[in-house]
Amino acid sequence: MASLCGRLFSRVSLVRHKGPNWFYSAARSRTASSVTTAATSDLDKYVKKSEELASKYEKHVDEAVARWAKCDEIYFGKERDFKNFPTVKYSVTHPKVRLGFLPDAWFQALYPITGVTGPYLFLFGSTAFLISKEILVVDPHFVEMGVFIVLMTGLMKKFGPLFAEFLDKHTEKVEQVRYYEPLNSLHRNLDETIATADEEITRASAVESLVKAKEENVALQLEAAYRERLQQVYRAVHRRLDYHVERENTRRRFQQTHLVNWVVDQVVKGITPAQEKETLTYCIGELKRLAQVHKSTAVA
Repeated sequence: MASLCGRLFSRVSLVRHKGPNWFYSAARSRTASSVTTAATSDLDKYVKKSEELASKYEKHVDEAVARWAKCDEIYFGKERDFKNFPTVKYSVTHPKVRLGFLPDAWFQALYPITGVTGPYLFLFGSTAFLISKEILVVDPHFVEMGVFIVLMTGLMKKFGPLFAEFLDKHTEKVEQVRYYEPLNSLHRNLDETIATADEEITRASAVESLVKAKEENVALQLEAAYRERLQQVYRAVHRRLDYHVERENTRRRFQQTHLVNWVVDQVVKGITPAQEKETLTYCIGELKRLAQVHKSTAVA
């Protein structure tokens, strides 16, 4: 029991000598190092995946840029003759016409040569020439041409705008499906990719704070465990000290009682019959004397 108490007191004194944070610091260093190692490995894994994805996307973009640069070099390079072979440009609307079917460019080309009325004179003069030379023969069925022209003109004036509006809507729908929707989808995907990248960057920056929070949580748990075990040690030491104090008090009481009993026994054994008789005679005489004194005091 004494050796066990000695070892226990030595451990308690070691904890008191090194301070209450000794056990906490040792356990915290081991746990924090393991938590930091695990978090660092996870972070390295995510960073590696992000770098691989970024390298693949960068490679894809570089390949697309290289293809477009090659096409630009072929179609718009230094070897192309833009003067004789200009770039084809499609107009948004059809060219301007006269009389519903004659291009305005023909009239503009004849204006410098014939003047403003020249194209019309050339048109009707050519028609009169063809009729006079019977190249263009006017028969009884020729009136059908006039009816056809009037009918087609009326139909074009009546249903032309509606048909043009229908074609414009169809063209807009085709452009929306084949051109604008892919571009908008690409823009949305790029925006989502950027948002995801920003979110991942924010998460990556928060990993350090998360690791610190976990370390603090582990530290609090270690501190609670340390304080609980320290309280257990305190109660155990207190119980054992109380036991030793009670045992010492019991031993002293037993020794005192034994000593008193031994002294009384030795004194009783040392009294002779003559001493006992003398003591009894003396006691009886004293009692008689005290009785007379008390009696005389009461009478007075």
